Amino acid sequence: MHEIGIAKEMLELALEKANGKKIKSMLIELAEDGHTTPESLKEAFSLVAKGTIAENASLQIVKIKDFDSRLLELQVEE
Repeated sequence: MHEIGIAKEMLELALEKANGKKIKSMLIELAEDGHTTPESLKEAFSLVAKGTIAENASLQIVKIKDFDSRLLELQVEE
């Protein structure tokens, strides 16, 4: 599953930027690779984020015509 790799990459970036604070939401740009949909990425993310500070974070995903997916925004609890 290609989306698992993207989900893991987004999770790693988010955990690094969150500095230990619980992650509430994320805005992600998803590259159009022909395989990964916003729905499949959300499902994959929920699997890889289980047991982390990103568990239950809401994801807002925007598809883009680019080669790389990006984490644009991160909201954490204060």
